[in-house]
This record gives sequence, structure tokens and C-alpha cells, in this order.
Amino acid sequence: MAKYTIRKNRIKAGCVTGFTYDEQATLELDQAAESHGVFLRGIDGGRPDAEWGRISFDVECSEDRAYSIYALAVNHKIREVGGMAVDLDVLLTQPEIPVESKRTVLRNLGASRYIGRSDILLYDLKGQYLYLAILAAGEGELRISHLILDSTGDNFMATYPEVYRERNSFFHRYISIFSSIYNDFERDIDRLPELLDPDLCPKELLVVYGSWLGIDLEGGSLDETMMRQFVKEAYNLNRLKGTKRAIERVLEIILGRPAVVIEHNRLRSWIKEDKIEVPEGFHPQGVYDVTVMVPGKLTEEIRHRIVFMLNQFKPLRTRISIMQMDETPTADSRTYLDINTRLPEEHTAELDNGLSLDGTVVLK
Repeated sequence: MAKYTIRKNRIKAGCVTGFTYDEQATLELDQAAESHGVFLRGIDGGRPDAEWGRISFDVECSEDRAYSIYALAVNHKIREVGGMAVDLDVLLTQPEIPVESKRTVLRNLGASRYIGRSDILLYDLKGQYLYLAILAAGEGELRISHLILDSTGDNFMATYPEVYRERNSFFHRYISIFSSIYNDFERDIDRLPELLDPDLCPKELLVVYGSWLGIDLEGGSLDETMMRQFVKEAYNLNRLKGTKRAIERVLEIILGRPAVVIEHNRLRSWIKEDKIEVPEGFHPQGVYDVTVMVPGKLTEEIRHRIVFMLNQFKPLRTRISIMQMDETPTADSRTYLDINTRLPEEHTAELDNGLSLDGTVVLK
């Protein structure tokens, strides 16, 4: 029994319109797009009149969203379309051809259509090359993952006497129910390693794995990328908990860039030894206090993420203050220019007679 797993490379070689896909070949519908269709290149069955069994996948679909699966089996890729001989691989994977035109081609060639189904028997299809297309209409979300095509569709027909082996008969389809259950169990078992991989597991499991490793990821409004990174680095972060390095790494994961962490106890010793001059308005606090200097402005959501995660890794008595630094450079009276330094050129502008400035315009 041959199984074809529809992964990223196969989808990338096809034509994807109005969908996005990730490394695990999970198709996510782009609701802002006008048309939605996924057309795959022909899957080679290895011989003429190859028989096809079953296609299955996981789907999350809104009530107002409808989707269809088109399946076409042919022995030759070159077909006559509109009075011209064309290669179906080329025709169906050209992004400039509209989705509706490709749908019409599949219909005219006799493709089978399956509406709103995620487990499909293809027993009535024969041909060396199988073409698959996914089309969506309506409104709402659609997410398709773990597409698997198997050329047999059942595991048990070969164990019965020849008289019962009529393909696409009632008995064949009835036995396929149990084959489908068996194949689904087998697929779930094969996917068990993915469930323990922080790069591949579902987002919902990241919270569970974080709790196993002593990190609370549920209440911090973290995005999926941050959660995966915290789970992957949980061992090192727990080993560094209560140190400056742990605070720096947490900030780097959330902000995507390093931040400056100032320990007030060290700041006091530097001031005492005249090794540093404290900026005006910055006053050292208690010996357990820490100030985090973050470049740029923070949204309330990002600030909440920082506080939520730092509270899990800071020392017990430490109070953390966040200082947002303006990225605009300024120069005070003690600034000087070194060699090879130049000032940017001044740009001037003029207003025509017919132009005016309103209250939202600021001249610098």
C-alpha cells in the first residue's frame, strides 16, 4: 500500500491562491483574498490505470465557509483543453490563470467533486496521475492539515476470497469503514513524536509542556512563536532563574532584540567609586532593585508580557522598573565629534502658493 503525504514541497510545487501554508504544510485561508484555491501537480501512481484509494485530512471550518475537493485521474498529462494540447501540470500551476478557469478545466475533464468532506474514497478513479484541488467559498475561517493520500484505501480486502473483492462494491466500501479506523489509529501513532516536538506540536500543548517544565505560559498573552521558544529554552532558563542572564534572555525572546538590564546594587558601588556618572533624573533604588532599559515605545500588551514572564524568573525580593528609551539621538553640552564624523545634510522645502498647513503639520 503506497501512501503519499502532502507536505510543504508538494504544495510549494503546485499553485496556492488565497491560502498560506507553514513548514508542516498546514493550509490557512487568507480571508482578505478574493479567490481561494490550491492546485497540486499530478501525483504519479507508477503505472497506467493505477487505482486510488482514500484521501483524508484534518479540517477546521467555520459554518459560513464551504470547501470542495476535486480529484481527477488520467493516464496522460497532455490533454486537450479549448482545442489545444496542454500539460495539466503546467496549466494548473500557473498563478496567472484564475481559479475559476482551472475549476472549469477540471469539470470538463470529468473530475469528481466532494463537498465539505475530509475523508474521501476514490475507488471510482483510475489513472496513472491523480490531480487534486481544494477550493473554498463563502466567509469565515478554514484550516486544513495532515493531508494523506493512500492508493489502496483498505487493509482487509486482500484477506477475503476473490469473489468478494469487487472494487467499489457495497462490500468494498463497507469494509473500508474499518480500514479507515485502522489507518487513522496508525496515523495517530506515527504522529506521536510530533506531539512531543515543540516545533511541531499544536499550540494548545505548549501551555501543558510549559507547566511540566515549571513555566506558566497561559496568562501572558504570548504569541505562538514566543511560547515555542520558551518551551525549547525552559531547561536553560530554569537553570539561570534568579540571575541577570535569565532576565536578559526573557526580554530578548519577547522583544526580539537585547535590552539593557541595570542592577542597582552594582550601580551604587560604581557611583561610590566614581566610575560612572548617573544621568539626571535617574536615582538608584534599593539593592535588590533592577531597571530594564528598553529601546523604543512599548504597547500595553508587550509591557504585560514582559512583567508576566519576568515575575517568573527574577529573584524573589527584586522590584523591576521598565524605562522606555526614545530612539531619537540627542546631544548635550559635553558631546564632541571624533574624526571621520559628519553631520547629516539639512533638507529644505518650499510651499507653493496654493498650499496651506493645518494643525496636524509640525515644522522642524
